[in-house]
Amino acid sequence: MAAFFFMLQAVTGMLLALNYAPTPGEAYNSLRYIMTELTGGRLIRGLHHWGASGMIVIVVLHMVQVFLWGAYKKPREATWIVGCLLLLITLGFGLTGYLLPWDNRAYWGTVVTTQIAAQAPVVGPYLTRLLGGVGVGVVTFARFFALHVVMLPPLTLLIIGVHIYLVRKHGVAPAADDNGPKKKFYPEQVYKDTIACALAFIVLFIMAIVAEIPLERLADPTDKSYIPRPEWYFLFLFQLLKFFEGPLELVGTMVLPGLAVTTLILVPFIDRAP
Repeated sequence: MAAFFFMLQAVTGMLLALNYAPTPGEAYNSLRYIMTELTGGRLIRGLHHWGASGMIVIVVLHMVQVFLWGAYKKPREATWIVGCLLLLITLGFGLTGYLLPWDNRAYWGTVVTTQIAAQAPVVGPYLTRLLGGVGVGVVTFARFFALHVVMLPPLTLLIIGVHIYLVRKHGVAPAADDNGPKKKFYPEQVYKDTIACALAFIVLFIMAIVAEIPLERLADPTDKSYIPRPEWYFLFLFQLLKFFEGPLELVGTMVLPGLAVTTLILVPFIDRAP
């Protein structure tokens, strides 16, 4: 299902790119054109927007499932680590795509993101330069667009290939006897996968038609009264900032998330039980 959602994101992303203008001023206007005038445009953007959330939900559920089955243990440590990397890349897609509508919501949300990146110890100034300097402008937009459209998709394909290779090599999950007879992928598992992907697509299709797709007014850098709200999957970082203010802000933005990611990656080495 995660692979299906990625392919769906790629296809809808290509369709959006055919009518999208990748410059700050025109990005907003082209998106309004897609949603109001282009045949099927609102549906395509809806599938892409809600598909991003769906993909994160599916990837997290998959990792929870793998964790509960203990399928990260020897000899599947590398499979787990590559899966963690795919989770981070999936969040990276959400982060870089957030700015591309160039509305107020996207602009001010990205301002907060770049300010958090600037606080990173040692590498903060380099990250600021990499993201286009202080403030969010044309350079920041161009680099987020390049990451989202040019760099992350082929990288994701490569890592998905490695992940599937490792799964095929070591099996999906440990059984009572790993050396026992293997189940064939076709037809039983193919049938299950087809049904699951079809149901997921039906839910996503309904969401794309029924649920409102956010697009606020054009980004206004002078609107200091705007209160930025990130997408739901980054809301925990936003909430952490309320608990760690002033000098302790670094704990909420860097230390705790960094420890969480490190612990997640090291799970196979922390839990050495059979």
